[in-house]
Amino acid sequence: MPSRRTVLATGTATGLAAIAGCLSSGHSFDTFETGPDTWRLSRYDLQNTGHNAEATVPEDPEERWRFEPESPVRSVDGLAVGEDVVVAGSERDASTNLVALERNTGDVRWKADDRDADVAAVALGDETVYTTSDGQYIAAYDLETGERRWANDEERHARTFGAPLLFDGDTLYRGDGNGLTAYDAESGDERWRVSDQGAVAIDGDRLFQGGTTVTASESPNAPVRLGTDSELETLWKSSGSGNGEPPVVWNDRVLSGVEPLPFDEGERLQAYDADSGGLEWTHEYSDTHVTSPVIVDDRAIFHVGRGDWDDVPDGPNRLLAVDAEGAIEWEAETEWGVTAVLAAAGDTLFVGGEPEAPGLAAIDPATSDVRWEREPRGDSVRLAEVTSLAAVDGLLVAGTEHGHVVAYG
Repeated sequence: MPSRRTVLATGTATGLAAIAGCLSSGHSFDTFETGPDTWRLSRYDLQNTGHNAEATVPEDPEERWRFEPESPVRSVDGLAVGEDVVVAGSERDASTNLVALERNTGDVRWKADDRDADVAAVALGDETVYTTSDGQYIAAYDLETGERRWANDEERHARTFGAPLLFDGDTLYRGDGNGLTAYDAESGDERWRVSDQGAVAIDGDRLFQGGTTVTASESPNAPVRLGTDSELETLWKSSGSGNGEPPVVWNDRVLSGVEPLPFDEGERLQAYDADSGGLEWTHEYSDTHVTSPVIVDDRAIFHVGRGDWDDVPDGPNRLLAVDAEGAIEWEAETEWGVTAVLAAAGDTLFVGGEPEAPGLAAIDPATSDVRWEREPRGDSVRLAEVTSLAAVDGLLVAGTEHGHVVAYG
């Protein structure tokens, strides 16, 4: 899900590339395990499905606790849930822009006192919290104490794309306007870099990246070395201009938002064959932003939203579900705009966004029927847009544009 700053900033061309991951240096992908009781990455898993399939959530949840920062901060863009902790990060330099909360009570475990810790995304390891910012700042903090373990700031200050931080167990992957960089999770040292731009998804021994591409390219735009003289092997490249959303791997397909040229014509959701890069199907929507889909059972669900800018014509916002062949199963008009947030747990889809929509709703993914609605604003603010979601067994956690973190269960 893009924050508003990502949607407004991603005017550069990005596309989609698949890069082989089993290298002679011994580096491999896909060592990260998921489970129903945790939500450790922005989009839950390495494939960016956004679906915690084995988790169950209450049918009519109540607000269990709420964290409100002492001073105003901006939207909670980084959100992760561990077995006993909730970690939330926001983009403003302040003592509360990275906070760890006790999962059962919402009590503060620690707050980062590092004013450089401007947080655009969070990834949660077993004992470490990893963060990254819109600049090139990437850092690691002790999960129990909040002590900073290391930081890497290359001061390239490029905008991030989509879910900018992925963690596979021993390596961090960060995509931005300068390219994709892999970091050693233990030390923060750079392992390798490619010049293609954008976020990534990992499936088995393959890494799918949004980046500036040319059709049928056989190799990366620049040599990449991993330890000695090993290079990443490009499997395929597909022409197109990504819309800043992270790619999603769904069975044998890769789903990606595409922004055709000129940029003001609208956006598409396109499905590529994961093995060959061949285009399987596409859906195009004029004057809209298309979110990365959430994969729930045998359907991909995504939101098509319009901004409130003067040059955008009036028209409906829509929530849609498609099957693996691209056929539309259902669509429903919504009040959520360009910054809708989607996540799923078990057989429930959660959508958050602009407070008039309402701010948060639970939806039946098979029918689009609304199961319940909540307003997450609290007593201290008049309106609050939901900017991030994480769903685990028995608990739904929402981050808001004012830095609040709200748990429902």
